[in-house]
Amino acid sequence: MNWLLYRGERFNPNFFYNAGVDTDHAFLLLSGERRALLVPEMNREYAESLFNGEVIAYGKKPIESIKKILGKSGMLGLDLRSLPASTFLRLSKEFRKTKDISEELAQSRAKKGKREILLMKKAAAISKKIIEAEGKTRKKTEKEIAESLLIATYRAGAEPAFKPIVASGANSSYPHSVPTRKAISNPLLIDYGARISHYNSDLTRCSSLNAEQKKTYSKLKHISETIIDEMQRFQTGGELAKFARILYKKEGLTHPPHSIGHGIGLEVHEKPSLSISSKDKLEGATFAIEPSVYFTGKYGLRYENVVHFDGKKARVL
Repeated sequence: MNWLLYRGERFNPNFFYNAGVDTDHAFLLLSGERRALLVPEMNREYAESLFNGEVIAYGKKPIESIKKILGKSGMLGLDLRSLPASTFLRLSKEFRKTKDISEELAQSRAKKGKREILLMKKAAAISKKIIEAEGKTRKKTEKEIAESLLIATYRAGAEPAFKPIVASGANSSYPHSVPTRKAISNPLLIDYGARISHYNSDLTRCSSLNAEQKKTYSKLKHISETIIDEMQRFQTGGELAKFARILYKKEGLTHPPHSIGHGIGLEVHEKPSLSISSKDKLEGATFAIEPSVYFTGKYGLRYENVVHFDGKKARVL
């Protein structure tokens, strides 16, 4: 089966993972041992300097260039999660046999290599440093802290993995609260991550805690540490998720309205899924573990780290 992946206006992790280069409005064609990158003329020289394979400038009609290479025979695998509907319709008229391979592509990225882990470790280190620094800040509002996180990220030579979640007081009881001009109160929750060479991190820390909140936060840390210590017991995301629920009951806490964590890599949320029904394999994967608890209208707490599991031991990056 031939594969055709497309990178349009936005970054496509499946395209980048298989092409090794990120260039806009490009098609990656994998046919047997042939690797061809079809790009607009203005991107040709750039693509040739980076791509390990054949580079073709497609002019105004990329579908015609693809047809010349493939003809009409055989199955064409498409990444439908990242393919515009208009492009799919044009391709389906020319190629009668198509198959969605987006799930297969996502699964192929779950296991991380040494270089991937190193990049994510660097991104996590930057994230931890700037989050902890802002947790001690004297800035007055959530928005001011969010702005400082972004500035510190660029100064560190990285990029934001996502928009910062900075929430204090009652705002922290909403998992994806948006920073406001509200004056900081306790607790202060910062959920943020840096990105290096397209690889992401995702960490959460809470500070300015009162006695009750410190006790609850310690319980979340204990849940996280126990999951990491016991990781070798689990083969799938579902098994890990069920164990997390047992730990919540032991600590006398209510499980949050989201999973205990999520896979992370070229996407902030990717395989493996850590939902209760997940059959995704954990070995070799990197994921964020984020025990959390929310008291609606009062406050919320979350403790999150990026973890890599080599099949024998889990390590915080």
